Amino acid sequence: MTHPGKLVTITADITIAGGGLAGVCAAIAAARQGRTVSLIQNRPVLGGNSSSEIRVWTRGSTGGGNLFSEEMGILGELKLANQYKNPEGNPILWDEILLDAVYQEHAISLFLNTLVVDVAHQDGHIQSLTALEINSERRFQFLSPVYVDATGDGFIAASAGLSYVIGKECNGTYGEEHAPEQFDPTTQGCTILMTFIKRDRPVAFVPPSYAYPIEYIEKLLNNGGRMVSEKSNGCDFWWVEFGGQKDTINEIASITLELKRLTLGIYNYIKNSGKFDADTLELNWTGSLPGKRESRRFVTEYVLTETDILQNRTFNDVAFHGGWYLDFHPSEGIYSKADFCTQIPVDLYGIPLRCLFSSQRDNLLVCGRILGASHAAFASTRIMDTCALSGQAAGTAASVLVSDQLKTPDLLDKSVYARIQALLVEGDMLLPGYHQETISENIHVEASSVIDGLPGKECGALSCHRDCFLAIPTELAAVSSLFLDAKQEALLQVSYRYAALPSRNSKQGEWFHGMLELKQGRTSVDLARFSRKEDAYLLLVLHASHGVSIPLVNKDLVGVLCGLRDSATYHHPLLSIRSFVSYGPENLINGHSRPYNRAHIWLSGKEEQPTIRLNLEKSRSITAISLFFDCGLSEEMVSSRVADVDPHHNIQLRSGVSPNLVRDFDVYVRIGDEDVLVRRIRDNYQRHVMVRFECCDTASLLIRFLRTHGSEHTGVYAIRIH
Repeated sequence: MTHPGKLVTITADITIAGGGLAGVCAAIAAARQGRTVSLIQNRPVLGGNSSSEIRVWTRGSTGGGNLFSEEMGILGELKLANQYKNPEGNPILWDEILLDAVYQEHAISLFLNTLVVDVAHQDGHIQSLTALEINSERRFQFLSPVYVDATGDGFIAASAGLSYVIGKECNGTYGEEHAPEQFDPTTQGCTILMTFIKRDRPVAFVPPSYAYPIEYIEKLLNNGGRMVSEKSNGCDFWWVEFGGQKDTINEIASITLELKRLTLGIYNYIKNSGKFDADTLELNWTGSLPGKRESRRFVTEYVLTETDILQNRTFNDVAFHGGWYLDFHPSEGIYSKADFCTQIPVDLYGIPLRCLFSSQRDNLLVCGRILGASHAAFASTRIMDTCALSGQAAGTAASVLVSDQLKTPDLLDKSVYARIQALLVEGDMLLPGYHQETISENIHVEASSVIDGLPGKECGALSCHRDCFLAIPTELAAVSSLFLDAKQEALLQVSYRYAALPSRNSKQGEWFHGMLELKQGRTSVDLARFSRKEDAYLLLVLHASHGVSIPLVNKDLVGVLCGLRDSATYHHPLLSIRSFVSYGPENLINGHSRPYNRAHIWLSGKEEQPTIRLNLEKSRSITAISLFFDCGLSEEMVSSRVADVDPHHNIQLRSGVSPNLVRDFDVYVRIGDEDVLVRRIRDNYQRHVMVRFECCDTASLLIRFLRTHGSEHTGVYAIRIH
């Protein structure tokens, strides 16, 4: 007999409310640390704004112009799985990638269509959550020592009395340049997207009565870049924005209706105004749920500010990174006459763990777009890739709180947050300003080969008719020359700067200036003049000069890129390199697993089966090794897409697995005088691979690399022994 409304008690180490990317990454992170997790999602699918219900693609630091900065960690695993299993970017299959990842973690209990309706709390401590399963009559009570709010609107944290802000702080609050003079209660608005397909026959469209008429829509368009065509599709309609001047939580129903009236009115305008080639165009999907940008932002132990981002402040407790533009949208949305957005490029920046909790609540963390940031800083941190990273940080922190029976104020202790940072780095997170110490154990690394020549052949040129850039580590620049072609003698103005990771279009940092004398024909520019003793990335900007070009090659040298400053399409410059010592095998144990100040990668020569041998000082028990491969960290990996992407997005979409990824390899351990095979890995498509095997006592391991996904050189950033 089923009893209506029966309350079922669910107990877990950690309860996470919210199944967007932040909540998913938090749940997986906590489960991998051995914690049991209840993951509650109020909708039938995971993914939040990236799900098939809303279909906003995932973007982040690389989309903001930061090179070698594509977000990895758990989000990276999800994106790489999507590249392999869903190369066309079908948003429905992205849902399944997320669901599959959660179901693979047996410590996670997933509750879809489950809405939290009550939060029991006392004296700064959450006691339980009560939730209703929407498509049944079941009610749940969730009990945990630690809770994570990843709900987007912050229902858990707000119900527990954590202070929050809705609106824009005045510039006197945090001293921010882009904050208003007085507090402004408005926010960024919401959007409903739609997608079209072309048929081989005419398709009629009769709009619903509630859709805005053509005349109404026509008055809204062509203001501030709000233009449409029959080629517009999917995320091209992100600027159909409304609700920023309303309560995006309590008035979401009326906001949704207005957005439906607008989107279907716009489709009707494209289809039936007679101004477009749209006879065969068919609307094949439109959202029923808005993608919400902003509601509450919580006042956490530390509130990140625009100044922190623009001054690239470092934090001792850095837990994840951001790098999307300071991306401001007018609160009037589509009804504004102003530009549909103002984007200010920024360098890669770190975000502290303190933005995810307040010591006023002893068992609660927040993550996603509700983390502690001013409105101006939120303009950057709200992007989904950054939200996902905050989830991994929150889930990892929650797992440490549970395992050590700690409270959130204990996260201020250096010994506690340092442990969390070590776990995050082990989980393939980039923490700007933080460096994990070099492996203390004496390990000698032997490589069968090291790259000894520039990959590829000359294949055309990049015209410098607009500002161009070269990004190269100073260590490599010291032994390299760049070739430039000029139709006639020229003085080429250059600017340059140094950073841990370069941004092609940010104006931050200290800049230097100079001139290059170019002869007619080809000139070799010795880059040693731009090098310096400290490790850093050199960003060399070649200012626009007609008749000047950079010769290109058709293969990449990992860690080096060139291109136009205002374009996300990158190229591989023709260089003369006198030494490739910086690509040696010692990179595998230097504590880095991706470019940061240097390329930090071992690249093999052109051999059929390159090998790496790790010789330990003495025999020890080993159960696993983890490897970090190259996967093209300057190429955006978005969750979903349409066939044609409007140029205003400035995105170079990747299709399928990076050719640089290692596909097949074998792992051996030395037993006596013999290398014994312990694991074969085939058809790998991940960057971070943990290889487990039966415990072996050994002082030597051998990894034989059999095949990449296309590259002639094997590239590995790090190998760690467990």
